[in-house]
Amino acid sequence: MIASVMLYGLYPLSRFIGRLAGLWRKAPCVYVNGKEVWDGGGAVSGPQQTGLSLQWLSAGDTDTGPDPDHTDTESPQGALEISCMDTCVNEGSADDGKAALGLEEETDDRDPVMNESVFTRTECERRSDMDQHGCDERMMDSPVSDMFLGSGSGREALVHAGSGSAVFDLAALLADSQTAADPLGWHFPSGLGLSQTCYCPYVQFPAGSYYPAFQHSDSIEVTWRVWEEFSESACVDAADAFDFSVMSYNILAQDLLEANPDLYTHCPEEVLAWDVRLRAILKELQTWQPDIICLQEVQEDHFHQQMCPVLTEMGYSCIYKRRTGPKTDGCAVCYRSERFTQLSVRLLEFRRPDCELLDRDNVAIVLLLQPRSALSPVCVANTHLLFNPRRGDVKLAQLAIVLAEIDVMVQNCRSAGRRCEVVFCGDLNALPSSPLWRFISSGQLYYYGLPAWMVSGQTDLSHRVHHARLFAPLWPSSLGVTDRCQYKSESQTAASGIFPVDNRRYSHESMLKLRYCPAACVRPADLELIPGVTDKTPDPEDMDMFSRRFGHTLHHSLSLTSAYSEVRPDTHTPAVSTLNSDGAAMVDYIFYSTRRSGSAGEEESAGGLQMLGRLSLLSEADLWSMKGLPNHTFPSDHLSLLVKLRLSHSDSHRV
Repeated sequence: MIASVMLYGLYPLSRFIGRLAGLWRKAPCVYVNGKEVWDGGGAVSGPQQTGLSLQWLSAGDTDTGPDPDHTDTESPQGALEISCMDTCVNEGSADDGKAALGLEEETDDRDPVMNESVFTRTECERRSDMDQHGCDERMMDSPVSDMFLGSGSGREALVHAGSGSAVFDLAALLADSQTAADPLGWHFPSGLGLSQTCYCPYVQFPAGSYYPAFQHSDSIEVTWRVWEEFSESACVDAADAFDFSVMSYNILAQDLLEANPDLYTHCPEEVLAWDVRLRAILKELQTWQPDIICLQEVQEDHFHQQMCPVLTEMGYSCIYKRRTGPKTDGCAVCYRSERFTQLSVRLLEFRRPDCELLDRDNVAIVLLLQPRSALSPVCVANTHLLFNPRRGDVKLAQLAIVLAEIDVMVQNCRSAGRRCEVVFCGDLNALPSSPLWRFISSGQLYYYGLPAWMVSGQTDLSHRVHHARLFAPLWPSSLGVTDRCQYKSESQTAASGIFPVDNRRYSHESMLKLRYCPAACVRPADLELIPGVTDKTPDPEDMDMFSRRFGHTLHHSLSLTSAYSEVRPDTHTPAVSTLNSDGAAMVDYIFYSTRRSGSAGEEESAGGLQMLGRLSLLSEADLWSMKGLPNHTFPSDHLSLLVKLRLSHSDSHRV
């Protein structure tokens, strides 16, 4: 490539210098078939410039044409035979150059093919007592041969003829020089662990257009997602830990896809076929082979007939729960039997006939697994919360039930003297930093007066005049779940609420207790001070009673942290986990329990999981560059989430 650039760059300059030199000294000319084709200016001229070989002729007088007795002999490959490799013409007389080169005069009626290259002088001198074989050996070791042949396969283009002269196959030389150059284009790391590299050529721009023509190639598959390691987790001794991986994946049930075709109008029909998507889903599971798999939107017949047999053969034990009602999909949890033992499992249905609020068919799975090489069990929860963006109250109630089930398993382990770590996965249909997301991360949420659509942050309905708001109690006491997301004990159930369940009477005493709500304790600026009336302040005992029975804050004590943030750390662009024709968002999460601080005056309690790495998410622009979701690489309208966690053995026995 460098030689070609130098040739085309120096060609005009050499022509100009050569013509100037011709004014002072007439250079020897070369004639081919009676036509002058080289004027000694340093480059070959004429239409023969694009040929594959150069016929070197000995020049006579500068004012005469070619010698008619001169003939050429070609090899069977069509390459020109030349002697002893001193192929440059001496700057002296033509006769001296002829004697120095030792070329025999031959003629050929056919048009020779010209070569663009110009040979330099070598140190090979003709001697009467030197045999032709010795000259050939010097030719192979000369700088000229190194320059044109290089090393390796390029030397194979030169062969020795029986007459003792060297033969150049310049077609082979040109082919070798072209293949040796690096291809132009992009090189992407791909494959598991980015151990491979795939090549993508540059897009060719059509003539007369500023925009590149789209070139689709199924042979190029680029893995855009990379594995992110966390160096701060390396301080833990791996020999004193149990490492395991968890995947959360909404695989898009085929019945839901066909029931909502308007969400996938941007997708080619071939990527929406279930057979194609199933192979890609199983390929992804086989590639990463996570220890625990939490799946959402799993169609029942597809799971039992196609997916479960394959996963069982891969060494997984599977648990499935279908949604109530007419829907055919549900949730599934699969774990590797060689690494975990199942201790208990709870299949949850959120529809409650006695609760008007919980009238939806979503489900959840809460599973307690015992690692085979660790003392501390792990509680794994998987759910798919309601999608409706306007029903934030339903989402919070469904979430409270899941957290209450997790709390039961954690408390049972603590009562047995063992710590229980938590991994909470699922499609929560809530955006990062939304009230629902903050409730899981921080452990509390003040919901009084909060618009229901604002809970998940999926849509903006602030333009509406009237909003459905959240007030206490958020759900009826018959649900049996407190505002701390725990199941009520028998004593709490009997005395739940201010008023008896069977006698809801508003007495004067109960009405007076309403004075102690937070809004009633704020004194208006223009309120006239009347002793004994407007200066009334509640007693601390009354306020404690009010906060316990009429609290407007939800709590939980699981200390959960999200494995994924809303912004990609490398590009600082919003990360998304789902995309369809309506837009893109991040609604899928993996939460895990971390170290938590005890009460005041107590040292930090031990335990907690550490995240070692995760599979990065993509931005909306990245996904649209791949024709959106689903596509040939990602078979669902959701991306899979994958993290690697570490459970420490040293703290597994502490509560």
